Amino acid sequence: MPDQFSPTHSEQFLSYLIQKYPGLVDTNQLASQEPISPNLISPFVVELPRSVLEQAREIISTLFALAHQENYRDYYQPQTQALGLQNPGNYGIMMSYDFHIDGSGNLKLIEVNTNAAFLILGYELYQMRALAPSCSNFTLGTLKECIINELSLSQTNEKYQKHDSIKAAIIDDKPDQQRLYIEFLVARELFKKFGFESEILDSQDLKIGDFGFVYNRDTDFYLSSERTRNLKTLYDSGKICLSPNPFEYFLLADKQRMIEWGQSEWQKFLGLNQKQLEIIHKHVPLCLDLAKISSEEVWNLRKKLFFKPKRAFGSKQTYRGSSMSRKVFENFLPEEFLAQEYVPAAEISCATPEGPQNFKYDLRCYAYMGELQLVMARLYQGQVTNSKTPYGGFACVQFS
Repeated sequence: MPDQFSPTHSEQFLSYLIQKYPGLVDTNQLASQEPISPNLISPFVVELPRSVLEQAREIISTLFALAHQENYRDYYQPQTQALGLQNPGNYGIMMSYDFHIDGSGNLKLIEVNTNAAFLILGYELYQMRALAPSCSNFTLGTLKECIINELSLSQTNEKYQKHDSIKAAIIDDKPDQQRLYIEFLVARELFKKFGFESEILDSQDLKIGDFGFVYNRDTDFYLSSERTRNLKTLYDSGKICLSPNPFEYFLLADKQRMIEWGQSEWQKFLGLNQKQLEIIHKHVPLCLDLAKISSEEVWNLRKKLFFKPKRAFGSKQTYRGSSMSRKVFENFLPEEFLAQEYVPAAEISCATPEGPQNFKYDLRCYAYMGELQLVMARLYQGQVTNSKTPYGGFACVQFS
C-alpha cells in the first residue's frame, strides 16, 4: 500500500496498473499525456454506517425495476417513438447512481449516470489498498458475465453473440483526449484478459462488421449529432450491442425523469405501491421543470435550489441558486435546465500534512440491472466535484 501522503500517490497507482496490465506499456499514449491527474485519487477512506449501504441497494433496485415495468414504458411510448428509440433488449454496464447524504443520514439521489467512469479503476484501487469492497461480491470477472448477458439480451445479429469470439470496442468522442483515457486503456487490456478482441475507437470510426459489443462512453446520449450518425445507424439496425444505450438513458438517466418521478399524476398513472412512493419521496429530491413554472416564482425559491442542464454531465453549467446573479438566471433556457432541491454534500474531516481539513463528498454507486456492484466516494472542496482539490478525488468506502 502506498504512503498515504506520498506526492507520487497517483504515480504509484499507475505503477500498480501497469504491473497488473502489462499491455499498458506497449502503448505510446501513456507518454503523450498525464495518464492520471495528481488529484484524481484521494488517500483517504470514507467510513459509513451499513444503513447507508442498505438504502443504496433499495433505491437502486426500486428505480431500476420501476423503469422496466411495462406500464412505465407504455407511459413514455409517445416520447420514445418521437425520438426514434426502440428497446434494444439489453441494458447498460458500468452505470451509476450518484448520491448525497443529508443531515439525517438519508441518501438523496443527485443523478443517474449511464456513462459513469471509474468502476474498473475503482475496483483496482480497492485491490491496491488491500481493502474489500464491502458492498457486494463484485469482481472484474462479474463484468465479463455482464457483457455476455448484454449480448444474450440484445437484438444484435446472432453471430455477434458467440461467447468464444466476442469483439469488443470501447468508444468515445476523441477517446485519447479524454481526462480518464487511462481507464479506456485498462478496459481494453481487461477485455483482452476476458478473451475478447478489443480496441479503442472514436465513435465516428466504428464500422459495420468490426465489433459486436460496444462499450459506450460517448456523452452524445441520444446519438443525435452528425459525428455519431454512423453509430446510430449501426445501433438502430441491430448491428451492434451498444451498452449503455440511448433507450436505457431515456428510461433512467435523462434528468427529465427525475422531474416526473415526483409528480403525483405520473405516480398515479403508474399505480406506484406504498413502498415505491416512500422511496421516491424520501430519496429523490424535488425537481422543477423551468418550462412549467414562472421565472419569478423560481427566482424567489432560488436559494433552496440547484440548477443544472437536463442533458449535461460532469458538473458543467451547474449553479447554486443562493450564489446566482439575476443576469445569469435570466439567461437560462427553460427547456434545457431544471431546478433541483439543494441538498448539501456531507463532509468529513481528514488529517493532512497541512493540518485538519474538511472535504465534501458524494457517493457513486455502480450497478447492473438494479444490483449494486461497487461504491466509491468523490472528495472535493468547492461548489461541485472536481479534480483540482489536493487530497481529493476518488476514495474507497468502508461500511460497518
